Amino acid sequence: MGHDFERRLVLAVRAHGYDTRTARMQGLIREGLSGALDVAARRARLDRPSWGRVGEVGGELAVLPPGEPEPVVCDAFVHQVLAAVREHNRLTAPDGRLRLRLAINFGMTAGEAAGGYTGPGPVVARELAGCAAARAVLERGTAELVVVMSADVVEDTIAGQLTSLETKDLREVDAGGRRAWLWLPGGPPWPGDPAGAGPACDAAPAPDAPASGAPAAGSGGGAFAGAHIIADSVAGRDIHHHYGDRT
Repeated sequence: MGHDFERRLVLAVRAHGYDTRTARMQGLIREGLSGALDVAARRARLDRPSWGRVGEVGGELAVLPPGEPEPVVCDAFVHQVLAAVREHNRLTAPDGRLRLRLAINFGMTAGEAAGGYTGPGPVVARELAGCAAARAVLERGTAELVVVMSADVVEDTIAGQLTSLETKDLREVDAGGRRAWLWLPGGPPWPGDPAGAGPACDAAPAPDAPASGAPAAGSGGGAFAGAHIIADSVAGRDIHHHYGDRT
């Protein structure tokens, strides 16, 4: 039992506002989303034909083979997705424009594209792509892409300094009871905070007493009203480095 499961990198992509579009526009969005991911993977030198891809309503789930480098997926690929989305949007009517939520998770996965995938890898990826905080960023701001990363991805790959991404660029959120981090590639200001210092929000209660010198939790609405925010930014003391434990 369990021999079919292995840890895999899983992507879940959702087109924001897909369910509000006409049938014709939904078709255009599906084509644009798939095309943008194809272009981004090719430019990042990833082998997209080898991905286990499952088409879903307004999006896609992709389970990547072990040979696809996680740092490249989290860095170069994401930047290329944003570039491809912008290229699509320049030539598309407003109702056909892409605004994407891209979740990246690393977890136990079993199955295949034809029959569907099971396990926490794809389940968590789907939950992250649909979390309230990611939706709020796109609903209340102008970003064309918001990335949601799971704790494993941030702790091992981002905090491990294996990409060009800085942890200060991330915002930690509670995604349905799971720790996750949001990233707006391309550097647009966080909605509700033109200075870019992070959204005004209620901080989640810490499980332990705050460290000396930690900022007090604020309150307010802002872009994340209704979303559970853990901290304004990634706190170094919350990142635990553990390398070499992935199989």
